[in-house]
Amino acid sequence: MEENSNMTAERSLEIITKQIEQSRRVVSKTTGQSLYISGICIMCTAVLVAVINIVTMSQGMIGIGHLLWFALPVVIWLLSRKYIKDREHTPVSLVSSMIAKTWITFGYFGIGFFVIALIWSILAPRLLTPSEYVASQIRVAPVIVLIMGMAITITGHILKQRWLVTFGIVAGLFCFAWEHFHIGMGIVMAFISNGSSYSLTAAAVNASLPCITIFIFALVGLLLPGMMLKNQSL
Repeated sequence: MEENSNMTAERSLEIITKQIEQSRRVVSKTTGQSLYISGICIMCTAVLVAVINIVTMSQGMIGIGHLLWFALPVVIWLLSRKYIKDREHTPVSLVSSMIAKTWITFGYFGIGFFVIALIWSILAPRLLTPSEYVASQIRVAPVIVLIMGMAITITGHILKQRWLVTFGIVAGLFCFAWEHFHIGMGIVMAFISNGSSYSLTAAAVNASLPCITIFIFALVGLLLPGMMLKNQSL
C-alpha cells in the first residue's frame, strides 16, 4: 500500500513537472512574439524620432521628436493584443506572472525616468547657467537600454534560456557604453572633421545618436531574440 502511494506521488510529481515545462514553452513563444513586436515598434519609432528632430531643428524645436516615445507603450500594447493569438490560450502561471511583472516594473521605471528627465530638461536651462546645465544634463538613452537589458536578462532566467540572458547582458552593456561615453558622437564628428561631404551639425548629431543607440538595442536585444523564441518548436 505504501509502495503504491510512493509511486502515485512520483507520478504526480512527474506530471506536474511536465506541465510546468510545457507552460514555460508556451509562455516562451508568447514572450518571443511580444519581444518581436516591441523590437519592430521601437526601431520604427527611433527612425521617426531622428527624422523629426533633424527636420524641426532648423525651426528651433530641438528634440521635439522625442515626445513620440510617450505613444510607444500604447502602440506596442495595441499591436500585441491584435497579433498575439496564443495569449488567450497561455496559462496563467507563475512563469507568465513573473515575466509580466518584470516588464511592468520596467515600464514604471522607464516611463518615470523619461518624465523626470523631460521635466528637468525644461526647468534646468531656466535655473542654471549653460555650463551647469551641461554638467547636470540627464542622459535618458543609456539608462533606458541598461534597465531594458536587465529586464531581458531576468526574462531569460525565468524561461531558462541562457542565450536570452546573454543577449540581454551584451545588448544592455554595449549600448549603455556606446551612448554614455559618446562613442557614436566621436565617430561621427571624426568622420565630419575629415572633410567628408556628409554634413550634419553637432546639434543634429546630438539629437539623432540616442535614436541610433535605441535602434541597435531594439535589433539585438528585442527583435532577434523575439524571432528565435517565437520560432522555437514546442
